[in-house]
Amino acid sequence: MMGEHPPSCTCVECVNRRLGIVRERTKSKKKFRKESYRSKTRRNINWGRFGHSLWNKVKRLLILIALLASATIVVVTVCRFINNEIRLSSLIVCIGVGLLLVIWCLNSISKHRLSFSRTFLVVLISSVFAIFSYVYLDIRTFSDVKDAVKQALSTDTEQFRTSIDLVIQRTELKLVEISSTVKENVKEGVSELKNTENVYIGGAILVGADGHYITLKNNPDATNHSWEQLKTFLLRDKTDSILYDFDTFVCADFAERLHNNAEAEGIRAAFVSIWLGPCSYFPTSGGHALNAFETSDKGLVFIDCTGFISGVNADKTVDIKVGKDYIPMSIFSEPGWSDTWDSMGKVDEIETIQW
Repeated sequence: MMGEHPPSCTCVECVNRRLGIVRERTKSKKKFRKESYRSKTRRNINWGRFGHSLWNKVKRLLILIALLASATIVVVTVCRFINNEIRLSSLIVCIGVGLLLVIWCLNSISKHRLSFSRTFLVVLISSVFAIFSYVYLDIRTFSDVKDAVKQALSTDTEQFRTSIDLVIQRTELKLVEISSTVKENVKEGVSELKNTENVYIGGAILVGADGHYITLKNNPDATNHSWEQLKTFLLRDKTDSILYDFDTFVCADFAERLHNNAEAEGIRAAFVSIWLGPCSYFPTSGGHALNAFETSDKGLVFIDCTGFISGVNADKTVDIKVGKDYIPMSIFSEPGWSDTWDSMGKVDEIETIQW
């Protein structure tokens, strides 16, 4: 047919042209739907990533808060112990739990994906630990933390040094260098007190924590007793219950008090001073004082009664030999305490055994 084809023409050319238009329209609709779907999916993915990232940040923030709280409690616990406000057992428990929490928090923060269950457990246990510190350690505000640290590290009272000496039971023996004239005057003054004498080490006189001369009061009627009788006296004597304090009462004071109390009860006693070498927790050599008793059945025994905390019996025996570790053994067992004490270093020298 020549000329223009009518719209209803059914020739091959017209039919193919009409089919091509339909295909193009179908392709356009599919393309539009596909692009619309991709755009919608992309928006959902972006919001999902943003929400996931935000939740991770919240979890890490909670872990960080738990970390700071646990570390702060550990620091305050140490300060409270230095200030003699808590017992050694409480210090060990608090530090143990606190350090475990700190390590757990650090390990959690380092993970790429932090699970909800892990975050929940860390925050829960840290909260319980914080409540405990609120009740037991009386940590309520930041000023409480500041005051505890300031008091513990104060140089006015030397509380920090006192507490360290209290734990390791090592302190320097205090000696006062004196001239021969002063020495004679001291002897004359002491001779006025019958059966009393001072302790001299290398030409110097031994003094207590507060500067007083260590004075031994001997009983001429004192005798050697049996080991059981000596233990009965030690259990009754309360010298070991005195609180150790670097400024008022150290090992020389403990040994002086026990010597004089034993002599007063008719038990012959000796004052002993030794020199200890460095050990793992005390980097320098230092002096130490204790007592000796000649028993009728066990022979010579050395007794260290230096206490370090109220309410704990600190009477100990120790085998003293030059070159051997100074390891005290408790005479009377205490619940929750080991009978074997830590080594205080090797015995370098036995300076004096003065009866």
